[in-house]
Amino acid sequence: MLVRSRMTRDVITASPTMTVAEAIAITREHRIRHLPVVERDRLVGVASDRDLRLAIPAQGSMPDRERQALMESTRVADVMVREVITVAPDAPVEEAAALLAEHRIGCLPVLSDGRLVGILTETDVLRAFVELFRAQGPSSRIEVRMPDRPGELARVVRLIGVDFKINITGLVVPPLSEGEALAIIHLQTLDPRDVIEALEKLGYEVGWPSLG
Repeated sequence: MLVRSRMTRDVITASPTMTVAEAIAITREHRIRHLPVVERDRLVGVASDRDLRLAIPAQGSMPDRERQALMESTRVADVMVREVITVAPDAPVEEAAALLAEHRIGCLPVLSDGRLVGILTETDVLRAFVELFRAQGPSSRIEVRMPDRPGELARVVRLIGVDFKINITGLVVPPLSEGEALAIIHLQTLDPRDVIEALEKLGYEVGWPSLG
């Protein structure tokens, strides 16, 4: 799954000369939390709704007229983040997720040849992983621990698909400790007990956490 398939293409942007008042109005109108800042078709920063709010004293801390004047005189360029972490449209979604987690940020502008072509938020990534793990139709999910070596996963898949003739509707192999692998497998059956028994006879540790 690539970033281009999950990103928002019609990106709402701000200019560095826009006032904080104007930027806040845009975030509220479009119900968004991140504004890429673009100047001459180039990304120059990102302003989040939090950046915009923190730039202005809290309501009630100063006269409303003065607060409004400050919002209308402060520019987006004064509050935006200039060192922006970006991602390419052909990057895997899991790579984008790692960037979001590593840098503790809520969005990634998507650049192609230096031009802004989309934006990927933490919500977009979460939805992608929900769809990846969620089974389609009646199914069950098993978790199989196995040695991390060539042929083990193929052996498990062959047993399920060939020996038991059960369709695999989803398969994810997340990172685990060195020398060990975990396969999360969605099976198109509501009763995987025969499969589990066969896998355990082969020496695999199998968990059956829930029905899909």
